[in-house]
Amino acid sequence: MRRSLFLVLTMLVAPQAFAARDVIVDKVWMRESVPGQTAATVQLNLYVTRDAKLLGVSSPLAASGEIRHVMKRGGKMQQRTLRDLKLAGHSNTLFGERGLYLMLTGLKQPLNVGDRVPVILRLEVGGQERAVESEAIVRALELSYMHYNDPAVMDHQ
Repeated sequence: MRRSLFLVLTMLVAPQAFAARDVIVDKVWMRESVPGQTAATVQLNLYVTRDAKLLGVSSPLAASGEIRHVMKRGGKMQQRTLRDLKLAGHSNTLFGERGLYLMLTGLKQPLNVGDRVPVILRLEVGGQERAVESEAIVRALELSYMHYNDPAVMDHQ
């Protein structure tokens, strides 16, 4: 009897528990800004357990946000703004690597090391639109390109 009751309760409660964790945002950070800088990228990992669509990014500290795709065509780097980005279930998307970027434009204030910047991701999951709130930690600007670990990129000292 207890076992049956436990199973019934688990089946009733589990979908809500899993629905709350179908989007995981991790390792959110930004670089400190320099004087006159009006845009900044948000670096983060976005994991979804179900098929989803990223509709946009925003922050109260920026006028707007964009999803950008940067690629090399004809020997030149080109970028385009995406209206949305489809995310396959059980996938982890790294923004700030492999040509995908989240860009905040029209910064309303400088970004200083240690600041915490609110970031809101708009997603469509299971046919329902929702906002996922996170917070980016501002890290120091690195003036060296050595961290790219690519022999084609030279350090400019």
